[in-house]
Amino acid sequence: MEKPWYKQFWPWFLMLLPFSVIIAMIITLTIASQQGDNPMVVDDYYKKGRGINAQVEKVKAAQELNIEFSFEQNEQTFTLSYASGSPTQLSALKVNFYHSTQAEKDFSETLTADAQGVYRGTLKYAEKGKWTITIMPFDNSWRVSQQIQLPAYRKLAIKPLTYGV
Repeated sequence: MEKPWYKQFWPWFLMLLPFSVIIAMIITLTIASQQGDNPMVVDDYYKKGRGINAQVEKVKAAQELNIEFSFEQNEQTFTLSYASGSPTQLSALKVNFYHSTQAEKDFSETLTADAQGVYRGTLKYAEKGKWTITIMPFDNSWRVSQQIQLPAYRKLAIKPLTYGV
């Protein structure tokens, strides 16, 4: 006399494979739902593309003016000064720091020049990593943006580069 199907090995073994896939799917969905939305996804690609083109025009304006900055870090403070392309009147600068992987650490500062033409600011997050620094005048007529590695142990040259805008 043969055993009933539920007492045999092979039916349970064959059912184990699909059930293990279902359990793995449930675990994956649970982990994915805990991570939240992806901030990298953009809804309006056309509008974003037009904005990038406008930024490229501002970088080209900085290149025409031959603007270049010197960036120096000392602990939690940093200094910016014109290496070339200094305007006759030093206006306030908007300096944005964008962390490459953690958007919640992005910050910006508005800096004014001292008597020597040096802009001084404070780093809110001076942890190691790759940051993108963006410098713009108060009237947004040009833009200089470059990736830097913090902490900066030496003087860095910040130039208007069109890639990575």
